[in-house]
Amino acid sequence: MTKKHQLLVDALDRVTALCFDYFSQIRENALIENDDLVSNLLSSIDERQKSLDALIADSSFVERAYLEQQLELTYSLKVKAKMVMAELQLQLQSGKQSQRQVNVYISIDANR
Repeated sequence: MTKKHQLLVDALDRVTALCFDYFSQIRENALIENDDLVSNLLSSIDERQKSLDALIADSSFVERAYLEQQLELTYSLKVKAKMVMAELQLQLQSGKQSQRQVNVYISIDANR
């Protein structure tokens, strides 16, 4: 593996770990606004994709096992994204239902 390839691999490994870390932070802080975390996650995923594209485009990079590992990690990131999105949507729906219940109680109290 050339030095250029090693630098790309190291960057890819670092950004992949960062993506998984952002997913964990988003899940831990699910009840808090996650705008910054989500923005950072999207930037990291974009950076990861660019690194992958650079490795794939380089015909002299022949580490098939590494690319297969990255494909598995990509699938894993996709699954985590779907899980986090479902959890956040559920919380959003739950919050809306709670707000409706509060509004009903406020309405009942106002009619007294």
